[in-house]
Formats: sequence, structure tokens, C-alpha cells
Amino acid sequence: MTLAQQVFRQGREPTPELEKEIRATIEKGEMGPYYEHVCAKFGWPVDAALLEGMKAKNAAELAALVAKKEDAEKNQGDMEVLDALFDAVKFHARVGAKAEAYAACDAIRDRPKISTGKRIDALMMKIRVSLFFVDVAACKEQLAEAKKMAEDGGDWDRNNRLSVYESVFMIINRSMEDAAAKLISGVATFTCVELCTYPEFVFYAVVTNLLSMSRPELKKKVIDGPEVLQIIKQIPHLTDLVTSLYECEYATFFRTVAAIEPQLLNDRYFSRHTRYLVRELRVLVYTQFLDAYKTVTLASMAEAFGVGVDFLDGELARFISCGRLNAKVDKVAMVVETNRPDYKSQKYQQIIKQGDILLNRIQQLARCVSI
Repeated sequence: MTLAQQVFRQGREPTPELEKEIRATIEKGEMGPYYEHVCAKFGWPVDAALLEGMKAKNAAELAALVAKKEDAEKNQGDMEVLDALFDAVKFHARVGAKAEAYAACDAIRDRPKISTGKRIDALMMKIRVSLFFVDVAACKEQLAEAKKMAEDGGDWDRNNRLSVYESVFMIINRSMEDAAAKLISGVATFTCVELCTYPEFVFYAVVTNLLSMSRPELKKKVIDGPEVLQIIKQIPHLTDLVTSLYECEYATFFRTVAAIEPQLLNDRYFSRHTRYLVRELRVLVYTQFLDAYKTVTLASMAEAFGVGVDFLDGELARFISCGRLNAKVDKVAMVVETNRPDYKSQKYQQIIKQGDILLNRIQQLARCVSI
């Protein structure tokens, strides 16, 4: 995937050079409907001659697909008709005609005398289109329908691929912890090459699981995981990110986070969450460092992270003020004091609060019954 494709998939404002590359990519693919979408999104002037030329070619290709379907209906069997219907979906998806692709998928799904597997295939194609356009509402609806069908009659491969679709949707929705569990469990059985490459999938699995896994799990499933080890060295900076966190090499970790940020920004699913991911990685590593100390000087902590004292002071103040770090900074003594929460008391208070809510609901129910 070119950088230009990444930009117009993510909706970022392109530079003039990238604008030329984007236009060339669209023209080469004869993506008439998508050209209109991109021009409207970025406020570009529409080249009427170019658009009409692409629309004419699209119309000719669509007419050929319609003729193929009609011929299959008259002279061939149901499988050939179904193939023609899937070809129509692929055409509409390729040229960026979202509404037409949705309708073509629905036509397959609603067709009588069709197997559950083919219905799931049509729904997964519709999900891919919705993921491309970040149509969250449609994607959520189609995922729920596809999962229900898969429970009733889906095979192993379709269930496995559908799990990847769901994990990608969770990334888009910033449900990173839920996505992490699905991603790491799918590393050994990945077959969903139509959605992302295997290295991309491992990248998603490792980054999301860094934020949610305990150190023993990280060691077992990521650092020593045979499937991850096969591919992780092919992904720039990812090995250093994981090992520096596990080995408590904090300066290396900070440098690696800075190096991997452009990869996050240029990824089709992570890009919209780059600031969040970088922030969470910093909170994670600060928490890990402070867990080993009762008090630590700002100077020694700054040296461990390879940053300046003023920068570290500002970072800690921001994260402490919003409750992300259990610590306080003594500016007079220039030390950081940790104040670990009492988890037993916190759990007790949580149970009391939930108990009060339950009692209130029981009282409300009792009043309704008595009435």
C-alpha cells in the first residue's frame, strides 16, 4: 500500500505531492465514485473530463458484469450466477461505490437457496467496505449478523477470519484490551489476508497487548511466543519496543516509541489513535518504573528515561493530575513519591457502592409491585 493510499484512507490532509499521487492512483484504478468522494472530502476541484471518462469506463465494465449475470441465469447454473453476483460486489468495492457495494452484498445475502457460508462471505465483503469507509454503525450491525450466522452454520475458516474482522473493528472503536485478547489468540491461525498482511496483524497484536498484558504473559506469549518470533524481526522497531519494556531499559523504550510513532500514524487502523497509544505507552512505562520505588529523585528518573528534568516534571504533573499515576512530585526536594492505592479498601468501597445501588433498585421494584 502506497503512502498516498494510506492518506486518503485515513482522511488526513495530503501535501500537493501526495495529492498528485492520489489522483494518479485513482485514475489508474478508474475509481470514478471514489474520486467524487475524495474531492468532496478534501475540497479539491473536480476534473469533469477525468470524472466523465472514469464513469464511462465504470459503466461499460458494469454492463459487462450485468450481461455475465444474465447469461448465467439463462444458460448456466446457480453457482455461476452467484459468482457473477460476487464479481459485481468486487467491482463496486474496487471503484469506491459504497452504497452500490452494500446493495450488491445484500442481494447475495437475501438470495434464496444459498448456503450459510456464502451469506457469511457476502457479509464479510460488506464489512470490509464499511471498514474502508470507517462506517462504524454499518460495520457493527453487519458483524453482529455475521457472528449469528457463523454460530448457526459457519465453518472454522470463516469463524477464524470473522474474529480478525471483529478485532480490527475493536481497534477502530478504541477497545484495545478486547482487541488484544482476540489478536494474540489469532496469531497462530491467521488466514485473513484480504484484510491485512500477517506482519500487520502481528504488529496490531503486539502493540495492543503491550498495553494490557502482565509481564509474565508478555514474556510467554510475545517475547517467547514462537509465532510472534517468526515475524517480529521483520517489523521495524517492534522487537526493541517489547524487549526494552520487559528488560526495564527505559531510555531505549522512549527512543523506540518515538521511532515507531510514524508507523502508527501511517497505519490504516492505528492512525486515528496514535496520540492515545503513545500516551498510554508512556503511562505504562512510568507506572512500571515507579512501582519499584517509594521515592526517587527527578534527576535519576530523568537520567533513566534519557530525557530532561523539566520535560519529565511536566509529563508526571500531567499524568498525576488526571489520576493516571499514583504519585506526587515534591518540587522542593525534587523527588517523586509514590502512593500506591490500597486495593482492598478500594474493592470494599466498590462493593458498598454497588450494594447501595442494588438496594435502591430492590426498593423501587418493591414499590412498583405494591402499587
